[in-house]
Amino acid sequence: QIQQTQSIESAGTVVTESAPRAEKILPDTSPEEQYKFAVSFIKIGDYETAELALREFVDNNSSHNLAGNAQYWYGETFRVRQLYQDAATAYLNGYQKYPKSTKAPVNLLKLGVMLVQIGEKEQGCSMILGVKAQYPEANQSVIQKAEYEKKKFNCEKKS
Repeated sequence: QIQQTQSIESAGTVVTESAPRAEKILPDTSPEEQYKFAVSFIKIGDYETAELALREFVDNNSSHNLAGNAQYWYGETFRVRQLYQDAATAYLNGYQKYPKSTKAPVNLLKLGVMLVQIGEKEQGCSMILGVKAQYPEANQSVIQKAEYEKKKFNCEKKS
């Protein structure tokens, strides 16, 4: 009994220490330059590095006007690798934290698609259907993509 308690306490202290970050990826420049740098890894197809750089950007610049975009691209790094659960989590965080971001409508759409992919069809469909309702001013391509996904996944409004 005593030994068990001690091991839990010592494990507790280990867990509460913040894990040392992998070395910083982003350069010591403006947030705009850091954002460009982080997104550049997506352009060359290095999604692992992009994931780390974008995570670092969002952690360090959570109130910057590019944070919502960075959070969206962070989700994309998982989606392209077919890590749908991680992608859904990243898109959900983006949707909740940055509802006014320019990427918010597509974030919501991708969240819906990921939920359908992982078997949460009803929830996913409600997100896909919600894109047009929540973001009527969204880019036309996003609205059209939502329409396409709605048909593809056979999402129907519940009456």
